[in-house]
Amino acid sequence: MLLAPADKPLDPPTVVMIGDYDVKRLEWCTDDRLLIWIDVHWELDGKPTGYRVGDWFIKAPLNRILSINLDGSESAILFGGQKRLSRQEFDLSTIIDKLPGDPNHILMQAWDSLKDCYVLYKVDVRTGEAAFFERGTQATYGWFSQNGAPVVRFDSNRSGTITSLFTRAPGASDWKLYRKLRRNELLKFGELDIVGVTPDEGVLLVATQQPNDAARVIRRFDLRTLELGEVIAAQPGRDIDAVFVDEQARLVATAFTDDRLDYTFFDPNWKTHYRSLAKFFKNDANLRLVDISLDHNRAVLSVTSPTQPGSWWVYDKAVGSLTPLGDSQPWLKDRLAPMKVLKVKSRDGLDLAAYLTTPLGPAGPRPLVIYPHGGPELRDSYDYDSFVQAFAAKGWMVLQVNFRGSSGYGQAFADAGRKHWGVEMQNDIEDALAAVVATGEVDVGRVAICGTSYGGYAALMGAIKTPLAYKAIVSIEGVSDLIDMLAFSRREDGEDSPVYAYWRKTIGDPVEDRAQIEAASPARRAKEFQAPVLLIHGNLDSIVPTDQSRQMSKALKAANRPVKYVELRWVGHRGWDRETRQTIISETLDHIGKAFATPA
Repeated sequence: MLLAPADKPLDPPTVVMIGDYDVKRLEWCTDDRLLIWIDVHWELDGKPTGYRVGDWFIKAPLNRILSINLDGSESAILFGGQKRLSRQEFDLSTIIDKLPGDPNHILMQAWDSLKDCYVLYKVDVRTGEAAFFERGTQATYGWFSQNGAPVVRFDSNRSGTITSLFTRAPGASDWKLYRKLRRNELLKFGELDIVGVTPDEGVLLVATQQPNDAARVIRRFDLRTLELGEVIAAQPGRDIDAVFVDEQARLVATAFTDDRLDYTFFDPNWKTHYRSLAKFFKNDANLRLVDISLDHNRAVLSVTSPTQPGSWWVYDKAVGSLTPLGDSQPWLKDRLAPMKVLKVKSRDGLDLAAYLTTPLGPAGPRPLVIYPHGGPELRDSYDYDSFVQAFAAKGWMVLQVNFRGSSGYGQAFADAGRKHWGVEMQNDIEDALAAVVATGEVDVGRVAICGTSYGGYAALMGAIKTPLAYKAIVSIEGVSDLIDMLAFSRREDGEDSPVYAYWRKTIGDPVEDRAQIEAASPARRAKEFQAPVLLIHGNLDSIVPTDQSRQMSKALKAANRPVKYVELRWVGHRGWDRETRQTIISETLDHIGKAFATPA
């Protein structure tokens, strides 16, 4: 590990040896001590870390936090003194509160296998010793704290789709159920998401969209009255995604995405500096605030773009200096394909944003892969994506479309996709494709469509709606039968749950809208497929059940249509490890590549 003084970042760094670990991230604990998130791959006896399931041994790293002084002294693995926990639990790396008023302790959560629940511990950062603080229920998966006191508790249903949000006002002893919320694919709450604290005791910041809000805004939330307060920040026509606060809980900025990440600063001076920094990077990158000094004069920034997986910089506002700290995956420099932003008008007049990645090399008509996002209430943006770059490395263009129903553009745009699966949402993708084809840059005989989750559904439905447009179809954990998907949600989440209510509003009512839903279900129209299909699904998927791909495979085989089904063991809907991701990308590239090589 290399440490450089912030006031002289170009001076030779101090080298601190921390051991044979994979470092994932680090944060300040105090002014003279660091917390370093590490992956441990080997036991002390040299054996790989992992676990057994029957006769299977599955390699898996131990997630730990190393606490260390700046000179490398007094290092300690947190929870290292708790032999039972450190031997049994793979993940001991979740911090709830760094307890700014207590330099020697932090608040952490860890799973207790004996109690079958998560427990909060007060951990000594000098010794690694942990003391019991509070126990959750068997449904608890996390807490949110203020000033060292847990004030919000998150309990989940079995599938992780519904969270019961409990609150506890300062000074109170009992938890109270506030409301139940649906979690999306990114594990965020669309209706009300706690995003930060304030200096006022018992008052938090939430991202929320109330009935009269045109888009997601930031409001104050009083834990004593359980009422939402005034709007702190809003961005016309855009959803606010997050807030950035300093170590004293002072609000610095709110974040939203247009095509790139952007901020609304509460210090107008910082707004000017941020615009100058964006200009330095040719207004072609996402500048993300990582950390800021208490006087707000120095900040650490991460910079990403389609051709930059990540770099880190320190900016000194007082002197106007910007100093590089390091790069992520530097071996990819000058090897990544550029992206451009497209503005597309749908056939019914809706304004759409799309992103076109063009491979390096000589110009000319190229194969193209359409890559619709999941959700559907997620979105694409102008940024680095390993999947997109894998396609581009094969010489294929990649088109991403924020079709109606995507998030980020306010309530009206999201609502425009309700009950329009398989038709209008697909039209938006086709309209963007038509705009790119019109440029003459596309080899129209070699176009494929690939997506994950809702994107997998869009790929399957595209093969039905315009069967002659595609040479290959890839659905990764995609929905194939909307009737069965609604039945799954009703059965797993409950008929009166916010999840089932959301899907009924978004897909349609299984009784009133049945004909429309059946027509929008690819598994019920397998005979209409022309292009070869690749289906990939994890057998532990609790969001889109594995049966969705199994049924699709069975229907295609019964219709005598070309299909390959790959089922991944011990893989869920999200959180793929490196090996799983590589397998999915490899299978996808192989399937599309073979189809592109086949004569028309």
